[in-house]
Amino acid sequence: MTVKRTQKEANSYLSKLKGKGWDFDNAFGWQCYDLTNQYFNYLTGERLYGLYAKNIHTDNKSVLEKYGTIYKNTPNFLPKKGDIFIMHGGYGQGAGHTGVVWSANLNTYKGLEQNWYGGGLKKTEVAQLVNHTYDNPVYFWRPNYKKTASVASKVKSVVKKPSTKKVNKKKILIVSGHGYADVGAVGNGTNERDFIRKYIAPNIQKYLKQAGHTVDLYGGSKQDQNLYTDTAYGERVGNYKDYGMYWVKQQKYDVIVELHLDAAGASASGGHVIVSNKYPADTIDKNIDKVLRDTVGTIRGIDPRGDLLNANVSGKLNMNYRLVEMGFITNKKDMDYLKKNYDKFSKALAGAINDAPIGGTSAGKAKAPQDRWNWKGRFTPNTAIKVRTSPSLSGKVVSNNVSTFTKVKTIKFNFIVKKDGYWWISYTSKGKTYYSAVCKITDKKERIKKEKYWGKLTWGW
Repeated sequence: MTVKRTQKEANSYLSKLKGKGWDFDNAFGWQCYDLTNQYFNYLTGERLYGLYAKNIHTDNKSVLEKYGTIYKNTPNFLPKKGDIFIMHGGYGQGAGHTGVVWSANLNTYKGLEQNWYGGGLKKTEVAQLVNHTYDNPVYFWRPNYKKTASVASKVKSVVKKPSTKKVNKKKILIVSGHGYADVGAVGNGTNERDFIRKYIAPNIQKYLKQAGHTVDLYGGSKQDQNLYTDTAYGERVGNYKDYGMYWVKQQKYDVIVELHLDAAGASASGGHVIVSNKYPADTIDKNIDKVLRDTVGTIRGIDPRGDLLNANVSGKLNMNYRLVEMGFITNKKDMDYLKKNYDKFSKALAGAINDAPIGGTSAGKAKAPQDRWNWKGRFTPNTAIKVRTSPSLSGKVVSNNVSTFTKVKTIKFNFIVKKDGYWWISYTSKGKTYYSAVCKITDKKERIKKEKYWGKLTWGW
């Protein structure tokens, strides 16, 4: 099937997008995904769904293939103007990055995009052109353009605001597993009850509140109750109103998330999402499953169960509930990750519940605080330096006559990259892009202009 526009119309529309900010979903400012969705909606009348830009091609596979073709980049693939590009999770603080191709050759491509430099949330960065190298894996979607424009489409060929809704503000309950005298599972120097209550649940609450939701912790700020025990008590005494899940039902929460840590042998690793077998997994369940896959990994897919008390009651009462096993407390790797990254992990889970990253992401920040600067300059080394095909110590060393450069050769570089404890310059030679380290990062505040280079570095061409 073709899209509703010709290639000429699509290219004309890109020019209208340039220089303005676009907030397609009316949430979190001018994010990169907004611009791509604005363009896709213009082409098809439909929209793209999903939590992360990096997953556009998998989350929307059927609708993308309905209107065009998905390509994975290869050395011989040449993107065309109007293709949507999808960058991997090394960008956008793990969320990836996206935009629309403006021009390309086999070594670089130029994208029309938002929020590459981090100004999307505050709406300070309009859609603009940014140069990229092919940092694989990168995917492209190419529309099947309409052959000729109808009279009506010619008349209506203007920037049109799509009919979209804001992210709905919800009443959310976060439940920390176990409680009272029940500490839950134990392993790697901690217990399930206390770790979740101290490090995970309050941070999820914080980020969801930041996004505008009403968020409660089960048992109040002290989280001094046990949802399972309370539900069981209500059933035992025949009170189906005032205890556990039955009490939660009376509070009319839109979303309930119960958090746990699994336990087994030391080799068992990964999390999973449990839902009632009375209803299918929804978007929140799928978003959380993706967060787990991208962090601690998953031991299985989303798991419909009919043998867990709270899940059974949620199915019976038609409540939007899921139990999240966030990894194995008995696995050192899982717990090392959660202990070191509890705030980042909590923010990702909050974004999954919110159905959009909390606070947005900036694609120019591959890893905090910033890894790339579009600064141009000249560098004349005073020692032989290896030339690589990527800015990394694991990058392939070029084996031809540009494998090193010395003090007799001055390089005009295009931008600066931080990686593996070194500052790297990027430059082009005979149509190909190369990288070389110019110094170790020694300044405690990583101020690039304060470093001691292996040669002379001057800014600007």
